[in-house]
Amino acid sequence: MALEAASIEAFDEIRNRLLARGASDGFMTGFGHILSLFFRDPDGLEAEVCVANPAAEPGMHNPPGTPALRYHPAGNRPLSD
Repeated sequence: MALEAASIEAFDEIRNRLLARGASDGFMTGFGHILSLFFRDPDGLEAEVCVANPAAEPGMHNPPGTPALRYHPAGNRPLSD
């Protein structure tokens, strides 16, 4: 199941809260047009929070596991953030 954040600011707040509770390792995937964060709920079910990537380039898509440059600037360089 994926939830969509209303804005990049809301997404950052959700990420911070999930990290503070140990519900996520904080790895952010940059799919190109979408940024994604996986987490586990209190029952152990995995879910995802997504938001439109404000730095997306039209037509650019990355495979799962591509680090989002916005959150992992020293990681592998995807085709787009």
